[in-house]
Amino acid sequence: FRELRNFCEIMRSLGYQRPISMDNFRKPNFELVADILYWLVQRYDPDVDISDDIDDEDDRVHFIKSVAQVFSSKARINLNTRKLYQADGYAVKEILKVASVLYKALNVTQVDEDDGGMMADYNLSSKVSQLKSARGSATEIIESGTKLFDLLGKETELRQAREKALQFLDSISRNLDSNAEQEYIEKCIRDIIAQQEENVDSMEKMVLNLESDEKSLESKIQRRSVELERAETRIKNIRNVRPAFMDEYERLEKQLERLYETYLEKFRNLDYLEHELDMINKTEQEREELYQKELRDVRTKHEQQRIQDMHDDDDDIGRGSFNVGGGSDNQAYGNLAGPDESDSDESGDGLIGSQEGSEEGSGSEEEDLMEGGSSGSDHDF
Repeated sequence: FRELRNFCEIMRSLGYQRPISMDNFRKPNFELVADILYWLVQRYDPDVDISDDIDDEDDRVHFIKSVAQVFSSKARINLNTRKLYQADGYAVKEILKVASVLYKALNVTQVDEDDGGMMADYNLSSKVSQLKSARGSATEIIESGTKLFDLLGKETELRQAREKALQFLDSISRNLDSNAEQEYIEKCIRDIIAQQEENVDSMEKMVLNLESDEKSLESKIQRRSVELERAETRIKNIRNVRPAFMDEYERLEKQLERLYETYLEKFRNLDYLEHELDMINKTEQEREELYQKELRDVRTKHEQQRIQDMHDDDDDIGRGSFNVGGGSDNQAYGNLAGPDESDSDESGDGLIGSQEGSEEGSGSEEEDLMEGGSSGSDHDF
């Protein structure tokens, strides 16, 4: 009685057009229940497309299934389709679930509109609590969405099973005098019990195997712990005992350090000496190249001087022959019969002597240059 009264008041507050009284649901009234459900669906989501054809039995069953599916998927409200199909006071209890949600939403909207100017007066603690609740709601929404996605993926398989179950319930409600359905249910229950007993037996065997494995592992752990204690004791003893070769090792290590220092010192000295030697060789090579260049210049100069002297001697000989023919003193050398051997020898000896003198002069200059260069190089070294 109280639920019927609350339902009538809620529907009146929501704005349902038809008047509803408590006498409407004393007897099954499927048309009124269908009209209320259709109006609630359109009020909750106007975009939902549901057929309101309830002329025959299949149409009524399809209409009840569609309404229950809409509220289950969109509002997470589970409705008992069997009670809705009865269209009596039990159906009012199921419809009241949906009407209460809409009524609460209407009241919340009105309160928000009335208290809209007071939202700025909330303190920081209330905002933090709202933030925490919002995070919790977001997490819950994500989890619900994941579950809903999984369930929708299985909808194709579950739809057939659900339809079979509804048909089975309808057949039971129609044929109350027949025991075939009850025998089928008892058979299914016995099969489930047998399957569960098999599962229990397998679980007991698994528990026994786990217990045996646990005992074996405990024995292994104890054995390993004893071995670990022995190893730790042995390590402590080894650390406390000084090895016999330790003194010799330390002595050899110090000796190795001294030898290494000596090696480094000698290696640095050797590297320095090699560097100095390279610099000396480089300087000597540069001096040798300079000396060879000067020597070539001196030779070239003396060669040019010798050639110039030879030309000068030839010019002197030519002027001498000219004076024999037309000199002012009319002095003649030799006799009228022609040059004899004494004249040719004297003239030849004079020419050869002049050439040898020039060669000896150039040779002496070269020897002086060689001696000066060698003395200079010895002085530099």
